[in-house]
Amino acid sequence: MRRQIAALVVGCLLVVAGAIYAVVKALPLLLSGVVWLVPLSVEDKLGEAVVGGLIQGDPICDDADTRAMMDAIVQRLRLASAPNPYGFEVRVVRNSQVNAIAAPGGHVIVFSGLIDRMDNPEQVAAALAHEMQHVIQRHSMKGIVRGLGMQAFLSLVVGNPGILGDLTGNLGALHFARSDEVSADDGALDTLLRAEIAPSQMEQAFENLAKSTGADPMGASLKYLSTHPPLEERIARVKDRAAGRVFSNRPIGVRMAHPCAASN
Repeated sequence: MRRQIAALVVGCLLVVAGAIYAVVKALPLLLSGVVWLVPLSVEDKLGEAVVGGLIQGDPICDDADTRAMMDAIVQRLRLASAPNPYGFEVRVVRNSQVNAIAAPGGHVIVFSGLIDRMDNPEQVAAALAHEMQHVIQRHSMKGIVRGLGMQAFLSLVVGNPGILGDLTGNLGALHFARSDEVSADDGALDTLLRAEIAPSQMEQAFENLAKSTGADPMGASLKYLSTHPPLEERIARVKDRAAGRVFSNRPIGVRMAHPCAASN
């Protein structure tokens, strides 16, 4: 009898363990599906709340050159992107971090430290195209649901405004899955090719980030590098996926900006 009871207990434990394992393995697929249930109006409010928390204390770079460059880049990328419901509002803030953050609803923050690493607007476009893909593919929403749990997700689905205050500023602590980063790079490259921006600009943008780490004693670039796959892998992937593809190279045609230069 004892052996039978022990065997039954072991069997039950194995069943429970198997069920837990199956749920864990299926979670990424589950998240990929359920985030599309969040209404766009709620996603937009969520993005506004997150951005408001993240840029507190950092002045917006609103000088003429920065506005002209970012407007031209966003316009080029929007026209070249696959159909999507997002309008995209990009804010450039004066901050030495080499980073950019994609919030839900088409809200993107670009830190001036990232732009300062680039040589031309086309390389800035490569970095921005990556962040826009995080929005279009709803990676930001997946990160929030993954970090806050299903109860918070259900609050978002029904449009509970009270949850927005709890999320303010939290997106910066939520990392995208490695597969999301790879997918964002792939989507960004496709967008750049349709926008007539050479893939070499994306490669050079990554190379500039890689070179900057050696001359960065304050670690300003570590934020970006710690949340993305190794740059060498990303460069190699761009070269591999661009090989043999026909493309043209049309400059964006605006002056390279130095964000917040007027207040330096």
